[in-house]
Amino acid sequence: MSKRLKAFQQISKKAGMISTERSRTLKKLKMLSRLHVYQRVIIVFMVMMIPVYLINLWMNMSGLSLMKQGFANSSLTNVTFYSSQLDDQIAFVRKQQLHLLNDSDLEKLNFLGEQLNEFEDFQLVNRIEERLLTIQDSSDFLVNVGAYVKTLGRTISTQNGVMKVAKNSEFSTISSFSTKQPAQPFYFEDEKMLFIESRNNGNIIVYMELSIPKLKETLLKLVEHSQDSGALLADEEFDDVISVKAKDPVMGYIKATKALNEPEQTMDFTMVKVESQNYMITSTDIRVLGLTLYTYMNESEVIKPLKKFNFWLILFSFVSIAIVIMFSFSVNLMIHKPINKLIQAFKRLETDNLIVSLRNQQHDNEFGYLYRNFDQMVDKLRQSINENYEQKIALQQSELKQLQSQINPHFLYNSFFNLYMICRSGDMESSATLAQKLGGYYQFITRSGKDSVPFVEEYQHALDYCEIQSIRFSNRIIVEATELPEAAKSIEVPRLIVQPLVENAFEHAFENGMRRGNVRMETTFQDNHLSIVVEDDGNAITDESLFELRKKLNIASSIPEKTGLINVGRRIQLQFGERSGVFVSRSTLGGLKAEISIYFDI
Repeated sequence: MSKRLKAFQQISKKAGMISTERSRTLKKLKMLSRLHVYQRVIIVFMVMMIPVYLINLWMNMSGLSLMKQGFANSSLTNVTFYSSQLDDQIAFVRKQQLHLLNDSDLEKLNFLGEQLNEFEDFQLVNRIEERLLTIQDSSDFLVNVGAYVKTLGRTISTQNGVMKVAKNSEFSTISSFSTKQPAQPFYFEDEKMLFIESRNNGNIIVYMELSIPKLKETLLKLVEHSQDSGALLADEEFDDVISVKAKDPVMGYIKATKALNEPEQTMDFTMVKVESQNYMITSTDIRVLGLTLYTYMNESEVIKPLKKFNFWLILFSFVSIAIVIMFSFSVNLMIHKPINKLIQAFKRLETDNLIVSLRNQQHDNEFGYLYRNFDQMVDKLRQSINENYEQKIALQQSELKQLQSQINPHFLYNSFFNLYMICRSGDMESSATLAQKLGGYYQFITRSGKDSVPFVEEYQHALDYCEIQSIRFSNRIIVEATELPEAAKSIEVPRLIVQPLVENAFEHAFENGMRRGNVRMETTFQDNHLSIVVEDDGNAITDESLFELRKKLNIASSIPEKTGLINVGRRIQLQFGERSGVFVSRSTLGGLKAEISIYFDI
């Protein structure tokens, strides 16, 4: 049962991974679909160019790698050949030493010693000197060849001739080396390289000194053609080293690497980085000497001929970038810009801007055909709008007149009722004042057929209305009105838009009560935005009523009966657009806050 559960979990996990990968793919495709056409074309072109560039880069890097490998092989072959030649020459010298050790004249001189007369001694020593000179002349690497015969107490050498042992620096050097344990044929110390062999318990010693300057001269031939290169001969411990042009940091690295390797391991060829420079190091053994030959060369000198290829690669890269830029520019010029002009024209058309035309765009290709047809479409659309515009305006004016006419009888009914009530109360002075204000009020709304008036007149008319209502409510209602902004006084606004807001405050906030009340009117004008706020502290309106009123104002155009606030809101929207209108909310005084908001588009 547990195995089945584990298998099901694995299958679910795989399915989840596949689903995640699929969603990522869909996201990438969606992002790709949002790109412009010319951007997709450029991406496709770049995708096609990238393999060409990568192939060129691969060919260049492969050539560089092959050249490095070829040079490494050549360098290793050269060093190996040199070491082999040196090994053979030293081996030849070594054989000469061994033959000399068995020379009959040396043996005779050793056995007979003091028994020989002067003539015989002279002959034997002379023949030995000639033999030593012959051996020295057989190799350029020999600087001194000598023999020591104990019974004579003398040394015979090509460098110092025949000398007695006493006060003989050459014999002192030979004896100091030959007495070392363990005994060995080759000694490399104190800038001296010697082959020392002895017979008959040290009675005969044959020694050969190798020329260190000659070895350096030979090493120099391996690295003379390079600036940052060097060669060195060294023993296992690097106690004695013969070097030419060698740098201490590189020598230190070779020494450290040699110490880390096993004794039987060789470096052969390796690439190292020393002081931010890459070096090619080769090594080979000189078996006869028991030394190792190392050479190194700066990699930058090896790949110097490839700088031309790098130059062409960089040039090709810049040419590729230039091609991509030129292609992108040409696609942008030939495709994107014409399409963008067409898109911008459609966007302006969406904003009801019919003064748009592409006739001046000179294109004889497919875009010219699109531009011509776009202009034809705009012309037909403009013609259709012109045919219906007058009819639409007439309908709007008719509706405006109808809405405005509904206000007059509405207020007339309330005014006569108020006058009736004051007359019944016996207040003749108030009734006379009310009659006078009513006359001025109706003179304002009937003296002209214009639909709009200066805002200062409309505002004053609302204040007159407030005085009429104050008489009616026996001055129980206090009206606070701010001064009009100077810039707002001359603005043309629809007739009778402020008075209905004040009327609403009086009628619905204080009609059914005897308490005292407050009405506040505030007007602001800023950034072509006119705001008239009327607030009261009445308690008649509930949250439900406020919600219903706000809902009616939002759909004022679809309500058959348009009186009061709804009337004003609809009239303002008809003239100034959907942003303008009447907006209601809860007043900070506790009652209703009604705001007329008008945006004047300049």
